[in-house]
Amino acid sequence: MAEIEKEGRIEVIPIEQLKPLPMHFTVIGREEEDMLREDMKTRDLNSIDPILARRMTPEEMAEAKEKYPFAKYEIIDGHTRWEIAKLLKWAEIRAIIIECNRDEAYILNYKRNRERGIVDPMLEALCFNHFYQKGYTASQLAELFGVSERRVWEILKRLRVGREARRKIVQQAFMGKPLTGKHIEVVAALPEDKQPKLVETIADKGLSVKETRKVAKALATKPEVVERILELPKPKLVEEAERIVSPPMQKTLEELAYERAMEMKQYYPATMVSTIYERYKGEYFQDVLKAATWLLWSRLTEGEREKTAAEAIKLGGRGFKEPISG
Repeated sequence: MAEIEKEGRIEVIPIEQLKPLPMHFTVIGREEEDMLREDMKTRDLNSIDPILARRMTPEEMAEAKEKYPFAKYEIIDGHTRWEIAKLLKWAEIRAIIIECNRDEAYILNYKRNRERGIVDPMLEALCFNHFYQKGYTASQLAELFGVSERRVWEILKRLRVGREARRKIVQQAFMGKPLTGKHIEVVAALPEDKQPKLVETIADKGLSVKETRKVAKALATKPEVVERILELPKPKLVEEAERIVSPPMQKTLEELAYERAMEMKQYYPATMVSTIYERYKGEYFQDVLKAATWLLWSRLTEGEREKTAAEAIKLGGRGFKEPISG
């Protein structure tokens, strides 16, 4: 996608000729919104920073006609200013008009809000998925949005959050206790029926991402116990979760190495695991296994990697039926 042209001319646009982007990332705190509203009450049109908008195509205007019958421009940045202007009965607002398509507008809106540090994590995942479904690869998305390829996959994983958990995430954000993207990624790794309770616990107890990971792992390990201890005060809850996921070591190193090997057979070809275990028991087993797996991965083409990663997301925690090899 070509670099978006950010230069444009300032025009005075009738309020009714503007409409919001179908998907935008504007997040503003209640206090900040109140301050902006008070500011706009006492200042005139020319003293408020202009919003950023794009000219709509005839097809887009026809598509929006039922809800926005007079719309000719789509807001890229400045949705809150536009909403407040409508409440204050302004007839017009200043806008910088640039020429770009809707997808370029999504990218520009995302980047501007990310620069402010206030991107909604679930909307971020929907945005990435919008372009992923259009055929963009993870590496292309990473370049497009200025993040790592690994981060692209982590953001996409948020879409595994079930409907009830999503509803609670929105509810907690409205109550001033929003979850971060990394919190949501931990929630998404759990079975859907366990997700809503963890969302409530994160918000109510103010769990950090590290603490959330411990509680989530404990919930996956012993759900019948953890659902009871979720009512404990935060320090005690984290302590009990730690005890579940990291019990005192009572087994020999050889026993632990064997258990690790059995666990690895769920994720790696059994023959490879057995061979490496026999030759490199103990502390070297996992290192050699990682190195061997990386060697196989490095031999895949970019297209094969994308296909493999896409299949992994599709299958979720069920894993591959057949081992992956280069």
